[in-house]
Amino acid sequence: MNKLTLGRVLCAAALLASTIGPALALDYEAKPIMWCIQAPIRLTGALTGAAVSGLVSAPIDDGYHWFLKGTSHVAGKFGDENGAGQIAAAVPIGGSTGLVLGSAYGVYDGTWHGLKTGWRKPFSRWSYITMEEK
Repeated sequence: MNKLTLGRVLCAAALLASTIGPALALDYEAKPIMWCIQAPIRLTGALTGAAVSGLVSAPIDDGYHWFLKGTSHVAGKFGDENGAGQIAAAVPIGGSTGLVLGSAYGVYDGTWHGLKTGWRKPFSRWSYITMEEK
């Protein structure tokens, strides 16, 4: 009994695949049809990329890097970028400011990055992280 059900499922999948084939092999004049087929997948990829990159990946990444830049900038103004005392004094001022501003910028930048990359390459790893593709 299970073999009959499996055979029916496989036949249904083959029929479904054969109906999509002609739509994918359309000539140049019918390319808007291909765009209509790809649009929901691209939109879903762009929205998930914007959500993950804009709310998680980019704020963490930019917040961390801006924290380091703010700390070293303020420590340099105190006299020495590499001095332990200057770094300890610069963390509450420059580090916390850099963390907050970097995270806010990361939300903006990551959202746009996720939308653009998620539209061009839906569900790729590059749409979920803010690093540039190699």
